[in-house]
Amino acid sequence: MKKLFVLTMFMACIGLCISCEEETNPQYVFPSPETTPTATVTPIEKGTDYITIRIASYYADACAYLYAEGETLSKTIDQVFAEGTLIEGEKAEVKIEGLTPETAYTFIAAAKDELHGSVCVPVTVITASDAPESNYPKKMTFEAFERTFADGKVAKGYIAIADLKTNTKLRFTPTHLKPAETPTAAFSSFSALGKGVPYAVSNGGYFWDGASLSLCITDGEVKSIATELAYPTVNGEQIIAYPVRAALGQMADGSFEATWVYCINNKPYSFPSPLENNELTETYMSAPPTTTTAGATLWEPQQAIGGGPMLVYKGKNVAMDYYYREIMHTGGTAGESRQPRTAVGGTKSGKVMMLVCDGRGNNGSAGLTLSEMAEIFVEAGMDYAINLDGGGSSAIVGYDGQLCNAPSDGSQRAVPTVVVISEME
Repeated sequence: MKKLFVLTMFMACIGLCISCEEETNPQYVFPSPETTPTATVTPIEKGTDYITIRIASYYADACAYLYAEGETLSKTIDQVFAEGTLIEGEKAEVKIEGLTPETAYTFIAAAKDELHGSVCVPVTVITASDAPESNYPKKMTFEAFERTFADGKVAKGYIAIADLKTNTKLRFTPTHLKPAETPTAAFSSFSALGKGVPYAVSNGGYFWDGASLSLCITDGEVKSIATELAYPTVNGEQIIAYPVRAALGQMADGSFEATWVYCINNKPYSFPSPLENNELTETYMSAPPTTTTAGATLWEPQQAIGGGPMLVYKGKNVAMDYYYREIMHTGGTAGESRQPRTAVGGTKSGKVMMLVCDGRGNNGSAGLTLSEMAEIFVEAGMDYAINLDGGGSSAIVGYDGQLCNAPSDGSQRAVPTVVVISEME
């Protein structure tokens, strides 16, 4: 028992290291649904004389948008509906052509129902994707986001989205670092790898004492395996369990998929679920899965990063469906509370999305619960998404290698894995 206690203390530091903020009762209670209608504007493609934007509304009967040249735009709900363009349905992708090259345009959208109304935060974009002012390659966006919840709390962070199939020079490259480095340092050293010019780098999976505890595959080569042990409590005593956790991979055809992975003989095997593990019911597999376990399939992505839990699976928000089944609560992930977080997702059509959210008051952000973060990926049209390490580890740098967010530690942590979006020259 003494050894198990030591191992428990060892694992408690993994991940977010936020046990002080965990709920004492692990039973998840879903938050009250938001009732105020909201609207979001997300640029998804930029050209020298056009912009394609995604307009999405929530809890609304109607939504409209408008735009104007310049970097400031202030409108009331009535003005947006009177002067703007109505959209049909909850989401629409709108391509606006004939714009002036290298000019900033500001977009704003409004949503309303019978009782409420709201205007979203204006979004300013520059049309010339090839111009130095845009900073990012074609088919890639890197934008700040802000989301206000019904309780008045605000989440702030950054989202990078890249269409790897349309711009075939773009690359998604999970990278193992030895020794561990900060995302800024990893950005600087990436160019020497011959894998292109980096444009976004975030922290990757879980780790302990500089060593990766999550799957990392680069160009088909397994660089680190997923942790094979966890130490939950059953009837007041620590036991050894075998976690089957989420990983996101890019396959040979360029598509992205997520699955549950356990490494056997240092090779990742895919499973249709986290198997018989469940912290809520205190039931766990008595032995690790094997190659003959039902559903076991050798998983062979070209690129992959692991973490957990699964956030989005086949387009659905499943964050709390699998949180306890992946044995994430034991490690201190605190899925029900708002925290600084990092996540990555992808689509079957070859788009990849990185998200880093500040929390604990840094940058004026309360953070996100796992379900709230998953919903952002669903709204962005991601088929799959997984949670990565968070808390003080959550950090993202942009095109110039400079830190964009405000890590809760006050500075970046050195991490053994990072997620990189780059472009081949």
